[in-house]
Amino acid sequence: MPRIRMLVSQCEVGTIISEDVRSYQGITLLTKDSILNQYIIDRLTEMGISYVWTNSSDHVEADLKLTNKELVEVSHEEAVLVVKQVLRDLSTGGKLNYHKITQLSELVYVSVNDSVNVIKCLNDIRDKDEYTYTHCVNVAFYSMLIAKWLSLPKAEIEEIIQAGLMHDIGKVLIPDEILNKPGKLLELELDIMQRHSLIGYHCIKNITEISDSIKEAVLSHHERVDGSGYPYGIRGDQIDLYAKIIAIADVYDAMTQDRVYKKGVNPFVAFEMFLTLGLGTFDIDVLNVFLKNLAVNFTGLNVILENGEHGEIVYIPPYEITKPIILNGSNFIDLSRSRIKSVGAGTSKTLCKEDSCNYQIAH
Repeated sequence: MPRIRMLVSQCEVGTIISEDVRSYQGITLLTKDSILNQYIIDRLTEMGISYVWTNSSDHVEADLKLTNKELVEVSHEEAVLVVKQVLRDLSTGGKLNYHKITQLSELVYVSVNDSVNVIKCLNDIRDKDEYTYTHCVNVAFYSMLIAKWLSLPKAEIEEIIQAGLMHDIGKVLIPDEILNKPGKLLELELDIMQRHSLIGYHCIKNITEISDSIKEAVLSHHERVDGSGYPYGIRGDQIDLYAKIIAIADVYDAMTQDRVYKKGVNPFVAFEMFLTLGLGTFDIDVLNVFLKNLAVNFTGLNVILENGEHGEIVYIPPYEITKPIILNGSNFIDLSRSRIKSVGAGTSKTLCKEDSCNYQIAH
């Protein structure tokens, strides 16, 4: 599809940016695939940004967007049902039905170019009672997006989807009282839990149709680049790329999804963890690609502030993704400054007592 240079003054709400937008000082203001809203258009105009690059026919149509989201939701629901059946068969002594996994990877791959609706769908899932199955499917979707953002070829993306679907198959042989235990595990319980990656690997190691990279991802998705992971404590380049991708998708989904015994955190709390504790434990190149591309997709999400009021995320600075701009009524909340700016009057007032506002994503 041809790209065109469009004047900001002519841009419509819904226009998709096809190239990063930078300030005259070289600061990235918007990343590729960002969707323009009125707040962003106004801020670009104020900063003197005269044009952006966009695709000639890229506008977000509300009806089409809804249809696409429904398609993703249907694919996700079907994938959960299939994974549930595959894992239950495995838990009762049957063999892994790898043919179903490959079919499922093709179903998931259909959404590879629809990251906006994939992320919205995953963000809306609150099926804590079926967590084990939904988690495998979620990780497959997130891993697919990471692989796409890394510009990997289709064949590798489909393998990574399969690795995501199977990464936790070893957990079907872990006792439920350990798997779903609230609070901290005892040392023996932790040792049993950490065996799931080895158990999963042994379930698939003799299936010749499964590539070594997929097997390695199932075995090593809890390994960390600093050597702090398990089961072998390998580090850095000893860890396969597939495993590095699955590791990030696995932790992000585990943090943001509700469990029987805990509520998931909002995505920006997860971003903060990755940018602090995660910098030394996950592959930095894969992590940066994940955070940069994932964050932009939360523009337009509704949030609930700590005072109970509702708002909408209108902008996420690429250089500070944990501090989105939130529209609250006629006020813009800049979480990096903890202040609200009135749109018309030019005055401001403090909303939060601390350095940042607490908020949760509305569903």
